[in-house]
Amino acid sequence: MAHGQYSDIESKCGICLSPYTEPRLLDCFHSFCTPCLEKLDVDDNYLTCPLCRTNISIPENGVSGLKSYPFNVEPSNSGNDITDICELCSEENFVVAKCLDCRINLCLNCRDYHKKLKTSQNHSIENLKKDRLNEHDKDSLNECKEHRKELTVFCKPCNLLLCSECSEKAHGLHDIQNLTLLIETRKKTLLARTASLKSRISVLGTTTELVKQEENNYYKHLNIVKKDIIAHTSSMKEVFCNTVDVLTNKSLTTIEKIKKKDVKVIDIYLNEIETEQLSLAGIIKTSEDFITRSPVKQFMEDFFAVGSQLDKVLNKTVNPLTLHKLKYKCEPFTEATVENLLGKVNTSSEVNVITPVYTPLPIPELFSKVENVHNFQLAQNIKDIVAANDDNMWILFENSVGLYNRDGTVRSTYAPPNESSRMLRKSPDEVWFWTGQSAQKRVNTKYEEGFKVPFQNGLVGCFMQNGNLLVYNQEEKVFCEVSELEGVQNTFEITDQQNRLKITHIFTSTDMISENKNSNLVMTLRKSTIVITDKHGIILDTFTRSNARFRGLTVDNYGHILVADCYNYSVIDILSENGVFLRNLPFQINGNFNETNPIAIDKCGFLWVFDNRQTMKIISYH
Repeated sequence: MAHGQYSDIESKCGICLSPYTEPRLLDCFHSFCTPCLEKLDVDDNYLTCPLCRTNISIPENGVSGLKSYPFNVEPSNSGNDITDICELCSEENFVVAKCLDCRINLCLNCRDYHKKLKTSQNHSIENLKKDRLNEHDKDSLNECKEHRKELTVFCKPCNLLLCSECSEKAHGLHDIQNLTLLIETRKKTLLARTASLKSRISVLGTTTELVKQEENNYYKHLNIVKKDIIAHTSSMKEVFCNTVDVLTNKSLTTIEKIKKKDVKVIDIYLNEIETEQLSLAGIIKTSEDFITRSPVKQFMEDFFAVGSQLDKVLNKTVNPLTLHKLKYKCEPFTEATVENLLGKVNTSSEVNVITPVYTPLPIPELFSKVENVHNFQLAQNIKDIVAANDDNMWILFENSVGLYNRDGTVRSTYAPPNESSRMLRKSPDEVWFWTGQSAQKRVNTKYEEGFKVPFQNGLVGCFMQNGNLLVYNQEEKVFCEVSELEGVQNTFEITDQQNRLKITHIFTSTDMISENKNSNLVMTLRKSTIVITDKHGIILDTFTRSNARFRGLTVDNYGHILVADCYNYSVIDILSENGVFLRNLPFQINGNFNETNPIAIDKCGFLWVFDNRQTMKIISYH
């Protein structure tokens, strides 16, 4: 591993510390040259990040399948860096232009305002490189494809950038936020984290100097101990000439062995400190580039992934340096105890000599506060729940179906088909009921049958993005993709190429399946495991908690997987689309979930949770 100072390596590969050659971005948000990555050891389709030691999954086509580093890679130049703050306003916005007449730096808003003023409308404005890049991104990406208007707002529940017309028509009841303000807030959220990381580099630099000082003191101490041994043994040579030489050499050899170990420990520790500096520098550079240079769409898509990775790094601590403390023990001389009086070199247990201490800085929360926005009581247990339009939910009871608003208002009810075990949403206005061998939907006052399978007691999964229904054949232990009119179109088994699971054919009536926005399948398996597969059933990743009982399962428009563990204090976990744990929802549910009830998210982004006291809780968690 090459080493260097932060200022020297911030724009260079974290392995070779040279300018990037075909840079690739890992999931941990460190970037490296493609040739450097290709030299790393790959174990079971995983490689270890050389800086933070995170295991990274490698695509089937190898390193070349990793994400390309999405920003322009240029050496740092303090004379051209666009990191100054606007000199005209107090908003602390980054500079994008300079008025050559006034000789002041301007942010985007002040630049446009400066051009409109009569006193300065004829001034010469020089756009900086970053501004030109932003303008290009704005022209190509920041436009609504349907209405050809600028994307100015963000729909939180839908995770979509919208123009004003889209927000008024299709997202009227959704939580809509001003895109410019939201991006500025989120940039500050990430910048607070990178600022904290930068402070750590300074701490590690100080730690390096302290370690070097401790190393010098250590050598001095070793020399003192050696001199003590030599002086003591010299005074005893008349009594035990041969013995004293043998034992002296023995003691000196022991010291050299300990010294060799401790010197190695010091070298390793210095290497770890410097590697940590490289790691922090690399992720700071990548994060700052992401904040300041990434296109709006990419920034919004990767915001939580970047923030979570920065939080992960911020929670990381540096191990202390531990060295042996040498002592030379001797007692008054007697001929009968020559060896004991000569003394033996020994050491106390390893002690913490230096421990880097990071100063905690104020960091804004990455995620919004979780709030219980509504509760309402139901008279009986529910069998299923699916989203309708806006903030409404279809709730399936034993003998009825009700359309509920989040305040508990019942908008309509009707009787479901006989033997209905599950309710599935194909669209906001099209709900189907699974009866074991087919599904039925209500048309006017009657039910029409579809998605029929040629086997009994099929276990229904979910509707897929292509409109087909996923059904599990218990006898043949395969999943069937079923169309509404033509029946089974395709079958597949769960395939565990990496041997993550011991058994792959167990799927029960209490297990749940959802399809993620990237067309991957997410399912509960054997109560304690969440399995993510591709559309062909090949397992991509798993998430397991011992003694868990996962029953509720849903996905949101961010690609997040929400899963309710009804055994462990009714915990709701949020996982990434790849099954990586992100966080728990920090609120308490009264009692446990009913073991057959899924959780669900309405079209306004609220999470509906039903507990064993027959209370429906509506949670805001975005």
